[in-house]
Amino acid sequence: MASTAVQVDVVTQRAAVDAILKRRASAVLRKDRAQFLADVDPANKKLVAEQKVLFGNLVQFGFTKLSYLRGEPQVKQWVVDEYGPTSYVVRVVMAYQIGGIDDQPVKAALGYSFAQRGGRYLLVNDTDLDGGLPNGSHKEAWDLGPVLVRRGTRALVVVEPGNTKLAASILSDAEAAVKVVNKTWSAGWRGGGLVIALTINDQQVRNVDFSNPQQESIAQASHVYRTLPTEADKRGMDGGAYVLVNPTDRYDLDTRILAHEFTHVACAAYGNHAPTWLVEGAARYVDWQTVLDERGLDRHRTEVRSDYLGKANTLPSDEYFFRNPGSSYEIGWLTVDYLVRKYGEGKVVGLYRELALRGTDQNQRDRIMVARLGRNEQQVFADLKRG
Repeated sequence: MASTAVQVDVVTQRAAVDAILKRRASAVLRKDRAQFLADVDPANKKLVAEQKVLFGNLVQFGFTKLSYLRGEPQVKQWVVDEYGPTSYVVRVVMAYQIGGIDDQPVKAALGYSFAQRGGRYLLVNDTDLDGGLPNGSHKEAWDLGPVLVRRGTRALVVVEPGNTKLAASILSDAEAAVKVVNKTWSAGWRGGGLVIALTINDQQVRNVDFSNPQQESIAQASHVYRTLPTEADKRGMDGGAYVLVNPTDRYDLDTRILAHEFTHVACAAYGNHAPTWLVEGAARYVDWQTVLDERGLDRHRTEVRSDYLGKANTLPSDEYFFRNPGSSYEIGWLTVDYLVRKYGEGKVVGLYRELALRGTDQNQRDRIMVARLGRNEQQVFADLKRG
């Protein structure tokens, strides 16, 4: 009899959970805190307090689209033991689009636990499934404590509350960087730059952990999901689309650094199969435009040829690139600079797009390069060496 009752209850559970998820999304879009909190278990004071912070964060981001989509329920006996026989734990997809930032919808994975309290279903926990979610899930900027969000036309900056001066400074550089990317790389990019510059106290933000001693960059573009990966299909992860800032270097940000990272943002929707020398070379190509005029660029070309290119036998491979970043970045930049000057910016952007979409191995990459340039990767390198 107990088993039958649970089976019958599944229908009620699903309908109740769907209704709660719909109300949560609607509450954020309408900025209705009372509705957002109405489906949270009031007996769980810690959860209620966290959800108040979460709501206060979410409404600052300016979502133009937001929905929470129920996945399949997870069978967890320990959850039943914790919350009772009406408990229902489920993976949830947060599908959203931030106005002026996301030119396509983004998806993030969550895990929610519900249980019947006082005759209706309520949210009783939102961390039970975190350990089994894709890397970086439930670690978005809005998940990690109170934040302050400052918005420009096509830039959004996230810092901790009260740090308005830092936010204004980063926002100014971010707005300038967006214009640089449009002018130098892709006039067709209509998205924007989200810059997350939080102090993190040894915790991970999205998929980056700046407390790791090996993570030495000032800023890093972090991937997003357009479609969540499954066991059968690992596609869906786009390249860098949100920029995370190392908390120890927040005051060292400038337009050049953000222009580099925003180039990754602009290219994110292309796909993630382009060779690293092109990915990083394009970003370095854009960032140098912010500090060097043509005379300075010509001097730097000579320096890179003398210091790095003469010692190289091939373009840096994906596996090798970050083992020797000094030479790899510069050779990548010199290659992109050479291609743009020889073939034109539009043709190089088109090459990047196709390689990012279809360049899954070296044979595919060479096929695409020959079709578009008449030269494979090694031939391009030989041309570059000849000058």
